[in-house]
Amino acid sequence: MKHQFIVLSLLFLICTAPTSAQPAASPAPPPELPTPSPVSPPPDSPSPPPPPQASILKILEKAGGFTVLVKLLRSTHVSDQVNSQLSDLNDGITFFAADDAAFSALKAGTLNSLSNEQQVQLLQFHVVPTYLSMSQFQTVSNPLMTKAGGTGGKEFPLNVTTNGNRVSVFTGVDGASVTKTLYTDGKLAVYQVDKVLLPLSIFSVDGTYAQAPTPPRKKPVELGVSGSSEVGKVKTGDVLRLVVGVGVAGVVALLGL
Repeated sequence: MKHQFIVLSLLFLICTAPTSAQPAASPAPPPELPTPSPVSPPPDSPSPPPPPQASILKILEKAGGFTVLVKLLRSTHVSDQVNSQLSDLNDGITFFAADDAAFSALKAGTLNSLSNEQQVQLLQFHVVPTYLSMSQFQTVSNPLMTKAGGTGGKEFPLNVTTNGNRVSVFTGVDGASVTKTLYTDGKLAVYQVDKVLLPLSIFSVDGTYAQAPTPPRKKPVELGVSGSSEVGKVKTGDVLRLVVGVGVAGVVALLGL
């Protein structure tokens, strides 16, 4: 009996077993990675703003010792002209700055004796419409024209000489030495000088204010005298002496009146 039970059990298992093996499940595909979006190039960064334009007043105020010059530049508005010319002129500007000691060395009343126009010309006489480095003074051609101008720009010239590293500026009235470089940027050069540059068109050779020329003296009145073969010339003083010597009646008779 036991043997039959075993046989029947085996037959049952054979009948109930699947006829074919089920294929193994295929592995799940890997998850798709997100496609990266194309990286756009960074936008062009804006160009850095140009450096602020140099101001002649700020340069002098920072250096110190130019109180009189700063005051004159403001009152005459020449500082505004210089700053404007820096924007307009491609050749740059060279400015000779006289310090307070240089102005104190002027004769008393020199500045007050100048008209407003002459004060402007005096300051513009310190401005050369060309950038000059210290080394360029060695080869620059004289005379240097200044912003004081005049007819053809030639009435207010400067002459420059060098001796080694020493630079001297001559005006026809006086001479000054460049004592220090206050500022230079390739377009504006500011040099300290030990004297005020006095233009010959305004000042006389001894540095005093050029007064108006004295009107010429009138010539003495000459009188024509007739009654002889020649016409003589008698000056007024001679006539007076003649009147005193011979009297009015004698003069009348002499002249045949």
